[in-house]
Amino acid sequence: MRRRLILGLLAAFGAAILLFALGFVAGKAAPREPGSAPVVTAVKKIARLATVQMEISDVLRVEEVKTILVFDIPKNATLRLRGRVLGGFDLDKGFDVSADGARRVVRVRLPAPQILSVDDRLEWFDEKSGFLNPITPDDRTRWTSWARAALAKSAKDAGLYDAADRHAAGLFSDAAAAFGWTAEVTVNGAPVTAPASVPATPGPKPNP
Repeated sequence: MRRRLILGLLAAFGAAILLFALGFVAGKAAPREPGSAPVVTAVKKIARLATVQMEISDVLRVEEVKTILVFDIPKNATLRLRGRVLGGFDLDKGFDVSADGARRVVRVRLPAPQILSVDDRLEWFDEKSGFLNPITPDDRTRWTSWARAALAKSAKDAGLYDAADRHAAGLFSDAAAAFGWTAEVTVNGAPVTAPASVPATPGPKPNP
């Protein structure tokens, strides 16, 4: 009797272990929908790459006049400007990511784009000044600041900010699509649509 009871308990215990093992294996084998955490993490990492670069060339003429008694004594110079302007987003000024798991939509909110850096290469030529109004190191420092500001303005006028908006929207849309999600991007409160992908040009058809 005791032996049968022990054998019965062992059989029941073995069956329980088998059912648990089968359930565990089935759970591992069953596909699971990915949660929002991976796509949100990917979007946050990609946000730091959402920058665009623009090469700018321009010419700036600067002049200052000093009046002594009734005489105007000018000093001036011409600067040839070349530079690389980087535009993007300060993520400490309003960046936010949220996810709608039911609709599989990740919402990305960005602040207004801005100039992140200006890498300038300036050439000075055609300088004119006089003994009573010479070009000083302070003048060069001030005029260099004007030149950098001119490069930044030229980049903005050439559409740097719009390019940054579209580039960011494209990056986020591609990242979300990799997880089977959709990205909704707003910049400074306004929705931005990702640029349409350009279809590949079909190659020549082989001769039959």
